[in-house]
Amino acid sequence: MTENETKALEERAKQVLSRLSAYAKENNLSSTKLAEEISVPRNTLTKWWFFTQRKDARKPSELHVERIGEFLESKERPELYSQIEEARRRTEKIKYLLLLLEDELRWFRDNNPRAREEFRKGLNASDIGYISSLLTMLTEEDKFKRWLALTTIRFQSFKRS
Repeated sequence: MTENETKALEERAKQVLSRLSAYAKENNLSSTKLAEEISVPRNTLTKWWFFTQRKDARKPSELHVERIGEFLESKERPELYSQIEEARRRTEKIKYLLLLLEDELRWFRDNNPRAREEFRKGLNASDIGYISSLLTMLTEEDKFKRWLALTTIRFQSFKRS
């Protein structure tokens, strides 16, 4: 790590600790309570406070700085944090659904033409195209925005006529 990178990390650590100190004061949190909230031992937190004042004091690791930053963002902008948590939950749900879909499509792939034809009859080709293109667009925001602007088809299978 270069000297400039080290200085940048130290500066980031000082900024995060300064924000953490302000958060603790605003919420009247003792060092013990604050340490519990950020999941570090109180002694470690105390040593970090000295880091902002003395050169030889212990500084938080990059991982701790990142985690504390995320913690503070979750407290400063709870709506954004809840959206991120919701995105993570939904990602796991999509992974599960993709596994289920792969299992069903493997059955389709391995079956005979007559069974596949019967399978096709129960599905809407437009919906299959819509879902297929949407899944493709999940990987990049720019692709997704273009797709969203150009797509006129909507999922129809379960809508009432």
